[in-house]
Amino acid sequence: MICPKRTSELLDLHLAPFKDKDPAWEVGVSKIAGRGLMATRSIKRGEIIFKDMPLLISLSAHEEDSLNACSVCLRELPDTRFMCRIGCGLPVCSLCSKKKQHKTDCDLLKSWGPNEPEVANSVIIRLLCVARALNLNKDQRDLIYCLQANLDNNHRVEVRNAAKCFKNFPTDKKIFEIMNRTVAVLRTNGFDKTTDRTNDNQEFNYRALYPLFAVMNHDCIPNSYYTFEEKTNIMIVRAAVDIPEGFEITTTYTKLFTGNIARHLFLKIKRGFTCKCSRCSDPTEKGAYISGLYCRDTNCSGLVVPETTGLPHPSYNCLVCKQKSTHAQMMKSQDFASGAINAKANSNSLRTLVQYLNEKSDNFIPNSNYVVIDAKLSVLQRLGEGREDCSEELAANTRLRYSRDVIQVMDQLGLGESLVRTQLQDLLRREEERRAKRLAEEAEKQRKLAELQAKAAEADKLLAALEEAARAEEAAAAPPVAAPAPAPAPAATETA
Repeated sequence: MICPKRTSELLDLHLAPFKDKDPAWEVGVSKIAGRGLMATRSIKRGEIIFKDMPLLISLSAHEEDSLNACSVCLRELPDTRFMCRIGCGLPVCSLCSKKKQHKTDCDLLKSWGPNEPEVANSVIIRLLCVARALNLNKDQRDLIYCLQANLDNNHRVEVRNAAKCFKNFPTDKKIFEIMNRTVAVLRTNGFDKTTDRTNDNQEFNYRALYPLFAVMNHDCIPNSYYTFEEKTNIMIVRAAVDIPEGFEITTTYTKLFTGNIARHLFLKIKRGFTCKCSRCSDPTEKGAYISGLYCRDTNCSGLVVPETTGLPHPSYNCLVCKQKSTHAQMMKSQDFASGAINAKANSNSLRTLVQYLNEKSDNFIPNSNYVVIDAKLSVLQRLGEGREDCSEELAANTRLRYSRDVIQVMDQLGLGESLVRTQLQDLLRREEERRAKRLAEEAEKQRKLAELQAKAAEADKLLAALEEAARAEEAAAAPPVAAPAPAPAPAATETA
């Protein structure tokens, strides 16, 4: 294991610009894996633990990415004429083309002779983050060598493939060794977009190495989360929960709402280790049942959950009837549910998806399942951009319901503060304020209506009283009517 003391010394040099004289962390021996960051004092929930700046940063430049972004300031460029005119093979804006950073990059890559310098090549642009390690000073390069690097059979492939894009790529073994080591460190604890972490932390679209963050170990229920300053790309790590002195500060390498099986598979393939945290050791995942499915026995109402064997295809056990099902059998149910929900999500009708989640999906997949959670998060994201074909009432009710559903899952898992929780709580607060305002306005309307009705009733009474008084007055003013004269008595008739 690399000496924690030497690592700490190099990290102090790297973080010197922040001038933190009393850091809340120290590098120490970890119970999780090798070394990690330990809290040197009690840290309150929401408190900033540390700031970190990238030792290396550049464009991710995956094949599917747009390549018209400046290799220095990382901002998007116009679709035409964005390549360096000197012939280094890098995209650069007119302002950054005069900066020292680009001159250093340009001199290095131009000396290697790009085959097609006028054409944006994702392999060359992606290599830049690695190539910049060659221009670091000794302490900075030593810091890279102090960081964890999984030296598998694939970490040499990137540099080997990049060499084919140049006419005079260096053959010096030392250069190859430095670049290969940098690739291994980036693959192990660097950033290469945050597609696997966007549930909990701020999305980050670059390839970068943050040395202090790279020392942090993984936990599926992390006690910290991070965001980035937009202009500087400085990372800010905050406490998700109260962290007692001496406890390890952890982050997560995976999405929070991914089930045990998928997380195990990702960590094994991409990170090279098997997580044994409290969540991974619990088939119910703290009672959140994110991987839960319905029992195949139609007479049983229980949930089945995967065994925590760490295998890629574990069996499932029913928590009620104890029936065991194979992975293949349960994946049929999972795939059917995913397919049905995805079909609704791709139907271009948000209202159809919401109605399906509210009324039908629970018939064949539990609402706790990660497929449903991801769908609800997707709905909330779309509603944030506009309510599409949803009525105002449906959109408001959906924002309230889904925000509460996801927060409830986070509480069940024991997750503390995070970017997604903050966003959901803000959404919930705004929607509750809007609803309270609407209810208050409706109550005010009802009050005014009742007031008007009362006044109308009072006016009707007054009008009736006035009409009655007028009739009485009219009757009193009228001349008396003479009594009719009595009818004459009938004349007597003589009888014979």
